[in-house]
Parts: sequence; C-alpha cells; structure tokens
Amino acid sequence: MRRGSTHLVGAWVATAAVVGLLLASGASAAKAPRTVALKVKWTGSGTVHVTGNKAFTCRATVPTGNTCLHTFHVRRGRRIVLKAVPLAGWKMTAWAGACKGSAATCSLKLKARRSVGVTFVPPGDRLNPYPLGTSVLVAEGWRLKVNSAIINADTQVEAVTDQYGDHLNPPPPAGAQYTLVNATMTYVGGGSSGVAAYVLGYAVIKGAGNAGYAPDWQCTPPSPDLGAVGDIYSGQSATGNLCYEIASNDASTLLLSALGTNGQADQTVWFALH
Repeated sequence: MRRGSTHLVGAWVATAAVVGLLLASGASAAKAPRTVALKVKWTGSGTVHVTGNKAFTCRATVPTGNTCLHTFHVRRGRRIVLKAVPLAGWKMTAWAGACKGSAATCSLKLKARRSVGVTFVPPGDRLNPYPLGTSVLVAEGWRLKVNSAIINADTQVEAVTDQYGDHLNPPPPAGAQYTLVNATMTYVGGGSSGVAAYVLGYAVIKGAGNAGYAPDWQCTPPSPDLGAVGDIYSGQSATGNLCYEIASNDASTLLLSALGTNGQADQTVWFALH
C-alpha cells in the first residue's frame, strides 16, 4: 500500500473513533439523571410521602403552613406517586399546585421543579364533621353526642298529639320539611346548668346554602323533648329529640353545628346527620 493511502486510512480510523466517542457521550448524557426539586407545602396534620421512595417523607403538624423540599435525581419525564395520609381523626381535603383534586394519591410527572400543596382538616371541621354517636366536649361545660337524625320527619312530627289526642304540629309549608335530631347532653361543669339554654341557642343545623335552622320553638317533637329539659347537675345526662323546620333543598347536605371549645377559645364544631 502506498504511504498516502496509509495516511488516509489512519485519518478515517481516527475520525470514526472521535464520532464514536461523541455518540457515546451524547447517549450517556441522554441517560444521565437530572436533578428535579419537589416542594410540598401543607396545612394541618398529616404525612405526605412518595410511594417507593422512603427518602422523601413530609410530616405535617400544627402549627400549620409548614414546607418541605426534596431533590429527586430522576430521568426526564419520570412519574412519581405522592400519597397524603392524615393524622388519626383528621381528613385530607384537597391538593393544590401541580396536584389537583381530593384523592389520597396524586400521580405527577417530573419534568422541572414542581410545587404541591395539601390541606388536612381536624375532626369537627365542617369538611370533617364528627360522625353520629361521637361524644364531644363543647362550650359551657357540656358534652354533646348526636345519636341519630331523621332528615324527613314530617310523618313523625305531624303524628304528635296532646293528652286529648289533638295534633300539635301542622304540616310544614310548601318547600319545607321537619327534621328530627336525637341527642344526648352531659353536663361536666360545676354546679348545674340548663340543657335547653344550650341546645336551643347553639345546636343549629345548616345546609350547603349556609342557611341556619335553630330548633323550632313552635314544633313539639316526639317525646322526650330535649328542648324542654331544665337544669341538670354535673355528671348527669339528658337524651331527647329536637325538632327543626328546614328548606327541603337543604335536606341532603345537613350538618349540625354547635358552640364548641378548643381549650383556648370557643369555636364552631360540626356533627354529621347522615
């Protein structure tokens, strides 16, 4: 082979080697992990973690509004799953930011820095009402337990009669209906206190439209009438019915609200009626 040909072959080999290195470098860069930051901000008490990634767990506790930040080393477009786990009794109500909705999990594709918000609400919140049968310390030294509720109680209320057999309650007006709530009030304060003074003033039921319905003074519920109970002493309980007249279009969303306490200041607590 002539010397010129040898030089030409050598140049081809060298060029091919360089191209190969560049291609390999490009392929390696394409596969190299990227650093992507995920920021989680929460309100309330609970935990947010990434399924399968024990290194990333945000624990959210009161006081609210805390933030945690984790940097993932992931390939472009990798999908992760975040899971929100509320503290016992609390409820996760909503994602925000890059995650939407109120499901417990959120599937998220990490292409760049992302921010996610999550809200946990405590027991007794309007979005997390106490279930039927739960005894709760409320204001003025009382414990309140909602035992049951009849949302459409027209039949039961209209059937109430006096000692002479006369009906005490007329049918509700058009667009309205009666609702019966059976509750137990236990006094845990000092001395004595009146059941009626609390329940008739503070045991209000509300629907989604936010209309409030106090116990109806003109409605006589089936016996026993909780609103007719007088004073009881510390440690004693009284169980009975409360009668409400509500708008029928609120019936499916009713909750009972009561003046409660968080140990520092009075607040509204909510009870489920369904």
